[in-house]
Amino acid sequence: MNVYCNLAVFTLLFAGFFGMMQDVRTAENLRKAARLAVRRLDEKGKRSAAEKREAIRMRTDRDGFTARIDRALVYSCMNRAVPGITAEKFIAVMTLSVTLILIGIGSLKGPAAGCVCSVLFLFFVYGCIKCMGIINLRKTGEDLPRLLDLLGSFAATGAVYSNVFGQISIYMNEPLRTVFEECEAEGRMSGDISLALLTMADKIEHPQFKQLIRNMEITSRHSEDITGLVNDTRRSLRDYIREASDRKAMLRESAINMVILLIMSFAVLDISAHLSEVSVYSLVFKSLPGRITLGVMASVCMMYFAQAASLYK
Repeated sequence: MNVYCNLAVFTLLFAGFFGMMQDVRTAENLRKAARLAVRRLDEKGKRSAAEKREAIRMRTDRDGFTARIDRALVYSCMNRAVPGITAEKFIAVMTLSVTLILIGIGSLKGPAAGCVCSVLFLFFVYGCIKCMGIINLRKTGEDLPRLLDLLGSFAATGAVYSNVFGQISIYMNEPLRTVFEECEAEGRMSGDISLALLTMADKIEHPQFKQLIRNMEITSRHSEDITGLVNDTRRSLRDYIREASDRKAMLRESAINMVILLIMSFAVLDISAHLSEVSVYSLVFKSLPGRITLGVMASVCMMYFAQAASLYK
């Protein structure tokens, strides 16, 4: 009887010891699996961040017709007014609109009038996008000194980037308010404030803002102290504002010259219409000199807007 009892106790002890070893082995396997999963997630996150950085760099550096349209839609905030719009969709909409104008106006007034109205429509869209971009440039430039003051104040308190962007956005105007809110949200969601800063710099056209945010991104990978960066940016901003005043004077002079040229062109057309005893409309749209004059005037307006956009940067 004692032998059976001892055998039963030994069997139970062996089973318990074996079960304990199996639990230990299972727990170790679970820990290894968890560590492997975490490591793979980290590697995937690093690859994803690297791919996103490369995509941002390629989008910034690439040149071409569609790339310029993409940047114009972003800088003018058209992508926020019309969510989901891309360069390809924009080109498709413009092509469809021009086709409808050609068919509609061409059937009523003739092919020449249809072509002129199509060109005027494209110039109007171009001018609207350029004007919206210039307005955003001006607003960003006006908010930059306040932004530097706020960054300097937060740097003095030792606050980190991920905690200040939401507070900074309260004091900013559009478009900076939205981009700072988006940067804070992206930084909290992804945990990669460096990538969030690069994405934010890609949304604003202003060169001083781009330089500041990209320098902040470099600083964020090494330290959180941006006091020196803020001081350096203040000095460069003063030089930029001084140069911007000269550019605005050139822009005003160009505007005056363009208005004088347009007035003279209209005066010549009106005199020519009276001498030819025809209407101004017929002279402009139905005669070769009038169409050439209209094309020259449209080209002058286009050149002015292009000059305005380049001088305002």
